[in-house]
Amino acid sequence: MSIMLVPLATVKAFLEIDAAKTDYDSLLVTIIKYVSGRFETFLNRKLQKAERTQYFDAGRTKYFLEAFPIDSTASLTVTLDDTTQTVNDDYWVWPTLGLLRFDYSTSYTEPRELCVTYTGGYAITDTAIGISGISTVTETVLLEVPDDLAFACLLQTTFVFRRRKDIGLSSVSMPDGSINTIFAAELLPEVKRILMTYRKIPTDY
Repeated sequence: MSIMLVPLATVKAFLEIDAAKTDYDSLLVTIIKYVSGRFETFLNRKLQKAERTQYFDAGRTKYFLEAFPIDSTASLTVTLDDTTQTVNDDYWVWPTLGLLRFDYSTSYTEPRELCVTYTGGYAITDTAIGISGISTVTETVLLEVPDDLAFACLLQTTFVFRRRKDIGLSSVSMPDGSINTIFAAELLPEVKRILMTYRKIPTDY
């Protein structure tokens, strides 16, 4: 399912497009979904809140989950070699980091020996919107997304929208010289700086 880090209405307001004007709605929704999906890949984590089950090879003390923040109100089950582990006794949880940490190096005998079932990610809201030429489209917008992460998506979306006719253009030549430009689909420098603060460092499973 495609996700959106910012709602269509926010992007239209930023672009100063009248809310009643729907000519670009379909295109903007497509770009928002593209940018949001690209962010998710770059961040190396799942952003949409859902219950998930992950398997890990044992043999270390720290295990990073693919979707966070972890919902501490939902069920969290950790089994090691088919034995249920006890939170705050066998292991500890850092919800905002998606981290489980044991105070000892878990024994390793075979792959996928550690199993974690949990709920993590940002909650979603589905809103039905009308788009010109399309009867009904559903926005799957993530809630509780940090403001700077949503702003990064807003910046990148509006940049792609405004530069959509310049795909492939890298420089502009003029009589007095040339100007280098950022590729229309490239992540903006400020956007990259924001994303790096939320990126999950790839780890072996």
